[in-house]
Amino acid sequence: MDIMSIFTGFAGRINRAKWWIGTIILAILAVFLYFILAAIFGASLPTDPAQLASFMRTAAIIQLVLLAIIAYPTTALWIKRLNDRDRPSYFAYIFWAPTVLSVLGGILGITMTTADMGGVAIPTQSGLGWVLSLASLAVGIWALVEMGILKGTDGPNQHGPDPLAK
Repeated sequence: MDIMSIFTGFAGRINRAKWWIGTIILAILAVFLYFILAAIFGASLPTDPAQLASFMRTAAIIQLVLLAIIAYPTTALWIKRLNDRDRPSYFAYIFWAPTVLSVLGGILGITMTTADMGGVAIPTQSGLGWVLSLASLAVGIWALVEMGILKGTDGPNQHGPDPLAK
């Protein structure tokens, strides 16, 4: 399996090394795309605190667009790794859930509130925002352990031959 094929399709198995390489490639791509999208949307950190809420909403929209761009290759990578572990593929969608909910909450403005700091309203995270952040952390740790640390199934499984078999 070549490096590009790990980002396409959901069949087959990949080992931890290919998962890490794919994850690093997608992370670099996501950072690069974020800066491009920020330039397209004209998002720059405001100097006036009153404009911070508008900036945060624009940032959430950029995140949603970015998620839409990288969702397929990321999900393909995750499912192939889950296949190697002989885990259900729906785990990939559980891994996505807190992130998607956080981004949608940011767009809707329900994960942020304002706090008065010296007469200036400063956006801060709401209770729901904190709950989603903690859920993202917990699910992220689970996903990291499940896909990036634990060894795959020895020998062939229902998804194909062992990627480490010689």
